[in-house]
Amino acid sequence: MDREALSVRLLHRWSRAAARFDDENLVSCAGLVPVMALAEQAGLSDLVSDAVKITDPPIASTGVNPAGKIAS
Repeated sequence: MDREALSVRLLHRWSRAAARFDDENLVSCAGLVPVMALAEQAGLSDLVSDAVKITDPPIASTGVNPAGKIAS
């Protein structure tokens, strides 16, 4: 069965916009702070360390500290 890719056309043009942050307490990655705190409280690092084992990785450092790689 032959399939043809559908074309997608944008109906609106992106206009240039400037973001202005007037709160000095804003943090660029603040959305990750509560998520990572919850993950740590739930024991995600321990779960990943126990469950994820990378055997015979193509690069030696790939299998080292999988929990740390997920959190970074």
